[in-house]
Parts: sequence; C-alpha cells; structure tokens
Amino acid sequence: MLVKTSSLGWWAVAVFFGGILGATAVGVGVVAVGADGFEPISFALVFVGQAGASLFLVFVFSKRLGSGSLAADVGLVARGSDWWALLAGMGLQIGVAIVTYPLLQLMFPDGPPEQGVAGIAGDSETTLEIILILVSAAVLAPLIEEIIFRGMFLPWAHRFVAKWPAILISAAVFSIIHPILDWDARGAAPGIFLLGVVLGWAAFRRGDLSLAIPLHSGVNLLAGILILWGDDILDWAERQSEGLDQAEALLNGVIAVAHALGL
Repeated sequence: MLVKTSSLGWWAVAVFFGGILGATAVGVGVVAVGADGFEPISFALVFVGQAGASLFLVFVFSKRLGSGSLAADVGLVARGSDWWALLAGMGLQIGVAIVTYPLLQLMFPDGPPEQGVAGIAGDSETTLEIILILVSAAVLAPLIEEIIFRGMFLPWAHRFVAKWPAILISAAVFSIIHPILDWDARGAAPGIFLLGVVLGWAAFRRGDLSLAIPLHSGVNLLAGILILWGDDILDWAERQSEGLDQAEALLNGVIAVAHALGL
C-alpha cells in the first residue's frame, strides 16, 4: 500500500526542488564548456542531472525516515507482466488528445503553444540524440514524476482527505507545475490534469507505482514519437487515406496535442 506519513509532503517538495537544483547545476556546466543548452544532447544531460538529484534525495528520505525500501516507502515496484501498460499508456495519450483538442482549439484558435521541451526534442537528428531524448522522456521523466506526485504527494494528501479528493488534488498540482516551469505548457494543463487523475487512480488501484509508471512511460513514448516523426506519419496517412478528411484531421489533432503536452 502507498505509505501515508507526515513527512512525505515536505520530502516531495524537497525532491522536486532538489531536481531543479540538479538540472541547474548541470545546465551551468553545459554552458560553461561552451555547449548550446537548448540542443537535444545538452537537454538530456540536464535532465539526467535533475533525475539524479531527485533520486538521491528519495534514497536519503527512504534511509533516514523510511524503511530503507523504495518499494515500501514510495511504491517503486516494477513487474514484467505489466508490459501491456506501455501500450495502454499510448492509448491513453490518444484518448486525452481526442478529449482535450476541442478545448485547446477554443483556448488557442491559432494553435496551442509548443512546450520548450517539445521544440528541443523535435530538433533531434542523430541516432544518439533520438535515443537520449526518448530515454529521458519515456524512462527518467515517468520514474521521477510518479515517485514525486503519486508515490509521495498523493499518499500525503490522502492523510487529510478521501481517496478521490486526494487524486484530484494531486492531479491539479501535477498540471499546474508544468506551466509554472514553462509558460508555453499552459495549453497542456487540461490534458496533464486528466493524465494525473488516471495515474492517481492506477497508484491507488495497485497500492504502488507498478502500473502508473509504465502507463506514464507509454504516454510520453508516443508523445516523443509524434514529436520526432509526426510530420512523416501525417504525410503517410494523407497518402493512405485518399480523401478521408476526418481521419486526417483526427491524426493532426493528436499530433498537435502531443506537441502541446510535451514530454
């Protein structure tokens, strides 16, 4: 079961901001050596710095205030039998895109803004850049975000409110954090909120993160694929559809939302 302790909320904050400090430190180092901080490889290095700092603080929390087991303290469990959740996460990405695209059209008639991370990922050209971006998006980001928001913040909130209010609160915080860090992510907030609700439900369903992490990975993996190769996929679909305008418009909408949601 997800552990509800009085210190989890504060540690979730510490892990979050520790990750930002780690990213900042690596970013300063990248710029100091003369590299472009907005290139895919530089971004991946910065993200590794963020993930490394966050994971270090999670280990410190587990050793000092927890049981010493990440499975027991933050629900970090992996099961090979949950491979299907990766595909389910891709389906979830499509479902969220279909639901939120009409709202985004109302909010942004000229098209939703593209998250900075999506723009950086879209500039990937070499095999190494693509691999680093996909690993950052589909492995590191889901791992860290699920530990913070569903493994720590969610059970802390559940100490004060019932299950579904806790899920909604954690999903709201999850969605608000993104535009705070990147204002261009404001168009992603509705979709991120829906994702947060589903991932929070998955965490409660299992009592750990064994389902939430691969679901989140699938969401980000499809987003990464669409950001990297969305134009090629759309061109192929146009050739195959032969006038099926509705199918083409749907795919175009999914790709647009993927750019707005980012990674």
